[in-house]
Amino acid sequence: MRVLTYNQGGIMRTIAKVALVVAIATITTTAVVSAAVRHDITGRLGGNVDDFFDLNGTLSVDSLYVGGQGVGGVTFFNGTIVNSTTHTTTGLDNPVTFGDNVRIDGTIFRGDTEGPGDVFPIKLNDDVNIYGTLNVSRATTIEGAATLNGDVTVKSGQSLILTDVGLTGLLDADRTITGDWVNTANPWSAAEIADVTRKIDMPIGSLFMLTDPATIAPLDTTTTPSLAFAADQGAHLVYAEDDTDSLVGSIVVPEDYSGNGVFKMIVDISGSLVTDWNLDYEVAIGQTSVTETWDSAVDNETPIDIPDSPGEPNVITFTPSDQPDLSAGDKVNIKITPDANTAAGEPNVEIYNFWFEYTATQ
Repeated sequence: MRVLTYNQGGIMRTIAKVALVVAIATITTTAVVSAAVRHDITGRLGGNVDDFFDLNGTLSVDSLYVGGQGVGGVTFFNGTIVNSTTHTTTGLDNPVTFGDNVRIDGTIFRGDTEGPGDVFPIKLNDDVNIYGTLNVSRATTIEGAATLNGDVTVKSGQSLILTDVGLTGLLDADRTITGDWVNTANPWSAAEIADVTRKIDMPIGSLFMLTDPATIAPLDTTTTPSLAFAADQGAHLVYAEDDTDSLVGSIVVPEDYSGNGVFKMIVDISGSLVTDWNLDYEVAIGQTSVTETWDSAVDNETPIDIPDSPGEPNVITFTPSDQPDLSAGDKVNIKITPDANTAAGEPNVEIYNFWFEYTATQ
């Protein structure tokens, strides 16, 4: 009979080795799961603190940690920082992202050279909030609307130049200037100030009745036209059918006269027109400023029709044919005579107000 013998010592040593390997693996795995291990690369490579290590290739890491709390650190990028990845859905380039406040101790510029004037301006593709003072040392162009919520201050010796303000919208709305507006270098000219329309009232009491050829009389309740009164319309003059006496008055052209001088009148009628009713008129200009002379010929103008609108105050206009000859200081005489009022049953014409209207310079 053969007897089998076992090398019990060898078996025991093998079992012990396997157990040791399993134990080390377990401990190592536990350490990796619980926390990352720091390794002294400098020491392992035989270097000292603050040594430089050259890598003639590309270093690819998942994360890069520079410096520590209270110590800081410096990262030297002697080239360009690029994010080479793309968006997984759109395929667009992913930007380089800074996940914290960014401090930059140097200037920011784009392109190979620093400074304005090239074809590489800095591009900001978002809204910008500036919490400090913005100082711009060169010409600035704003393409869109600009809203200024505070005062605009122009320092002494500097100029505020507004070019084509109608397009920029800077002065589209009304503005109130509480202080003096002084512009000694470029004062406003008359052409740059908007003209206004002004009136000189010619009260009924300043008008006279004229009976041919040259007899005048103050107006009253018995003259032609006659004075009348209505509580809701006030004092007025009344011309009746077949009346022929004239109404005369005069004004001196004001010093701020610019042009477009006309006489205007508010009229009404007591009933509907039968055939026709108009007021003929004549104008004479006595010049006092250009050449001191009375008008050589009285202008017989085209009669003005009375509107067929009983019970309504209507404005009619008497425009002198020699309007271009009117100038500040001239004496202007006007004579108004009823005309085409002979049809039987024509209504009364009522004259309420009379005035001279013109464009005035500022």
